Amino acid sequence: MATILLFEPHPLLRLGLRHILSQAHVPGDLVDLDPTTLLHPEPWVHHADLLVCGLPTDAETGWHMLADLCDRLKPLRVLVLAEQAPVPMPEAGLPEKVRGLLTKTCSSDALEAAIRLVLAGGECFPSQVPAARPGESTVAVLPADAARHATTPIVVPLHGSVPGAGAHEVPMETPAAGAHLLNITERQYEVLALLARGYPIKTVSRLLNISVATAKTHACTLYQRLHVRNKGEAVYVALQRGASLNWPGPTPARPTHIAMSSLTAQQACEAA
Repeated sequence: MATILLFEPHPLLRLGLRHILSQAHVPGDLVDLDPTTLLHPEPWVHHADLLVCGLPTDAETGWHMLADLCDRLKPLRVLVLAEQAPVPMPEAGLPEKVRGLLTKTCSSDALEAAIRLVLAGGECFPSQVPAARPGESTVAVLPADAARHATTPIVVPLHGSVPGAGAHEVPMETPAAGAHLLNITERQYEVLALLARGYPIKTVSRLLNISVATAKTHACTLYQRLHVRNKGEAVYVALQRGASLNWPGPTPARPTHIAMSSLTAQQACEAA
């Protein structure tokens, strides 16, 4: 069961978000935090599985606010909701815990899918967030009791997950196509695509059958090529440029089978 913190400075929009997240197919508890209570946050809201944080219109102020929230609450992961995309990046780079960024006008399905992906250890920096269809809820929709809001944390039980709910199909992308879009090498694209899945650099090196040092070199070089500081910014920039980073990964090498009947005894011993 996951603990999800919701922080949105605007009280009415915060209630709208709480209403939508309470209907999401995510197992766990949603804790609605009022900004006025965060000067002295309760110990039980520390180290939550996910912080869903709405940025104000002034992005620079919002990034400072988020850094302060991360310092106070120490969430394991952060999903940022911005007024619009692309969002100006902070000078110091994205906070370490940020694992996704959506607009506040994204569809409820997109928001739910992003939360589930981030909770599963992935990242979500979509270049184009699916817009809400007619009659579909968005994060800006307010519930009937929007005029009333509490000043203390409100815990809302979330529904259990439903297989396939909130999923959006993303087309597969080859390293050649992705590398061409981003003006990087195919190997650098492969490293980025695997990092975007949440794999640590050691796992990336093992999957690509290269040393950890080589994988780190590819990562640093692609950061320089994309003019970014870290993995989160690299994924965000790549998706903004049209790459999907949806590469299935390297094909496992097939084991070599030796037909013993076609070998002499001496050849069989040499093969062994």
